[in-house]
Amino acid sequence: MKNLIKLISLLFCALFFATGACPPSATDSKSIEITNDNGLYIIRIPKERNANIRPYVAKSLVFNKTVFEKTDAELVINGGYFDPNNKKTTSYVVIDKKLVLDPVTNKSLMTNSSIKPYLDIVLNRTEFRVLDCRGKTRYDIAAHNTKPPFRCEIKHSLQAGPMIYPDLRLSREYFVVKDKQGKVTRDSITALKKCARTAIGIKNGDVYIIIANIFHKVTLPEMYKICENLGLEKAMNFDGGGSTSLNYKGTDNPEYKNFEITSDKNKNARKLKSFLVVD
Repeated sequence: MKNLIKLISLLFCALFFATGACPPSATDSKSIEITNDNGLYIIRIPKERNANIRPYVAKSLVFNKTVFEKTDAELVINGGYFDPNNKKTTSYVVIDKKLVLDPVTNKSLMTNSSIKPYLDIVLNRTEFRVLDCRGKTRYDIAAHNTKPPFRCEIKHSLQAGPMIYPDLRLSREYFVVKDKQGKVTRDSITALKKCARTAIGIKNGDVYIIIANIFHKVTLPEMYKICENLGLEKAMNFDGGGSTSLNYKGTDNPEYKNFEITSDKNKNARKLKSFLVVD
């Protein structure tokens, strides 16, 4: 009987790996789990972990790995948008209920003639929120101007966009524009082309981070399908492409020990302005 059980287990494992996906890196209900499907990484942070999830802002532009080492965090990923020329933010960031990055202070953004007619839309793009609901932590994904639920305050928030799921808001957040004939005239984040991506979602109190590296590039419509297949309640896009970055202390699984993802095949990383940190 023991030999039969062992044989069944081996057959199951062989079938699992044949799909190209790796099993979760940990089975502890409080552990961060990570799976890999040929360069598409799904990281689940269970609510039982009571993780400290918060934004981090750099005074100047720095590498994701630098923040990872400085904070001694369990996991760090890239966050919101910024202007690489003036190093100023184009996304709102709130930490400990205080506004620490404000795109309104970015003169280049506010005076950009092509964006100016759509500033209200741009400033109201989607953000990831950590809510303080009478001492209990909840997560949400909502437009910047959306009021938090009753008896909840926004403790932390990190804006980027667009909303991916349940509603892909490419045009409504002024990332994609089409003319009357349906031809794309603007695609500011190459949303309709295959790129490395960073996304974040929520489901039953768990937080999901989705990283598509350069060996598994996806469009944002394809990311929508990934979020749908995961059964997420809500999901949004963080800065991607060359900004896609992850550093993770990892688990006992050697594949994910001191694990790093950068968007370049030569492991060159881009310096960034804002990050999401997980302890």
